[in-house]
Amino acid sequence: MTGKTTAYTERLSALLRERGMAPARAEELVAELTAYAAEAGSPLEEEFGPAGELADQLTRRAGADAVDGPGAGPDTWVWTADALQEVELLARFGGQGWEAERLDRLGRFVCRRDRQTPLRWSYRRETTGGRHREQLTARLATEGWELFGTWGPFAYFKRPEAAVTGPAAQLSAPPAPPRRRVYFAPWILVTLAAAVAVAVATVLLAGSGAGLTDGASLAGALVGLTAGGLLGAWAWRSAARRHTG
Repeated sequence: MTGKTTAYTERLSALLRERGMAPARAEELVAELTAYAAEAGSPLEEEFGPAGELADQLTRRAGADAVDGPGAGPDTWVWTADALQEVELLARFGGQGWEAERLDRLGRFVCRRDRQTPLRWSYRRETTGGRHREQLTARLATEGWELFGTWGPFAYFKRPEAAVTGPAAQLSAPPAPPRRRVYFAPWILVTLAAAVAVAVATVLLAGSGAGLTDGASLAGALVGLTAGGLLGAWAWRSAARRHTG
């Protein structure tokens, strides 16, 4: 933990206690926020804003929960995953009562879960676009499926399990909200890092003239990079389609 992070967490914890939050709850909240920022790779102040404003928001929310009762209001959670895992994860989290309300501008699933009467949700992802997407949405609507977001070639639909199973769709003891928010397979991150490294190296070599002494050599390198990228994209989409449904 860096010096800036430590200073921010200590100030936030002190401000929460000053505003009447129980010390144990304050430490728990600070730990959760620190873990989230570390996973997102962002400084705490950049992710959540000034410590004073964040403390105000957190204590106002805690006060509202105290008035409404400990079980009132929804839990909220935002997460993302690679295309090969998200269908399986949507099914898992839908079974835990999480309703995906929408996709944000970064393609993340913005979810909520009612604390008093959580219900199971079903999801499906289809690869379609344009007029076919409109036709598919209209057809699935007759089966209770609702389009809640699109991302690239994918369309995402949800349906409450109560539409199929009735009262059995209600959860009596849902698990705690997940701490993790990012689900990417390690090989995807390694591949992306390698592609960026190769691209940077190509540009540097082109600028210095080392190993790329003429336009033909540079063009060949760029064609190779492009072909490799297209091949990787084709393989990714093919694998993703096999996981659609």
